[in-house]
Amino acid sequence: MTKPELKLIAFDMDGTLTNVRSSWEYLHRRMGIWTGQAEIYQELFLAGKISYEEFCRLDAAMWRGINLDEIVTILNEIPLHPAAEKVMHLCRDLGAKPVLLSTGVKILADRLAGQLGFHYHTANELAHRDGVMTGGCVIHVTTHGTEKTKEAFLRKLMAELGATPRETAAVGDSIGDLGMLGEAGLGVAVNPHPGDLAVMQAAIPRLITVHDLEELIPVLLKHFKTPATDPE
Repeated sequence: MTKPELKLIAFDMDGTLTNVRSSWEYLHRRMGIWTGQAEIYQELFLAGKISYEEFCRLDAAMWRGINLDEIVTILNEIPLHPAAEKVMHLCRDLGAKPVLLSTGVKILADRLAGQLGFHYHTANELAHRDGVMTGGCVIHVTTHGTEKTKEAFLRKLMAELGATPRETAAVGDSIGDLGMLGEAGLGVAVNPHPGDLAVMQAAIPRLITVHDLEELIPVLLKHFKTPATDPE
């Protein structure tokens, strides 16, 4: 079968392009308010007792009064995965538009977008006024049921770019990426948590799993047409 072109590739951020699985949790831990405090909200969300939106609002409220510069400084500690730039170069060589769809903190997503040059990016925004966190947040990306899910964003981008599922790839690391991974013709899970892996494989039997972001490179070369070779 002839290999398709890769027109669009969507990336998760936390745990995929970085080795930190949650930029929200990272902030809480660095501020010493995770254990016995912010972790309770995560437990409530995972138990289905509060919505994702309420989960984010409760998290953001804990940072009320903190200087924005402190938040930025902490998030700047989170490094890119060493292979991220190499992967982005390959995506562009293949002719793809790389996009970033994240439920993580937009401050970090903005930084990665500047470093990696995404065609489009979105994440969740912490509200601030005069350089101080207000304790509010703006939910741009949620987990289910609205036009703000990762899969909804991906469908819209596919339509805008004229990309079929076969010409689209998605890369994530957790069950929060299931919808996005399922929309794309090629779904790749990067080092998922063992507890997530079985659920992800059951939901998407064709899912490809790699242990490290750099292992994405041969997967893309195998599945998509390269400019330097005849399609096989």
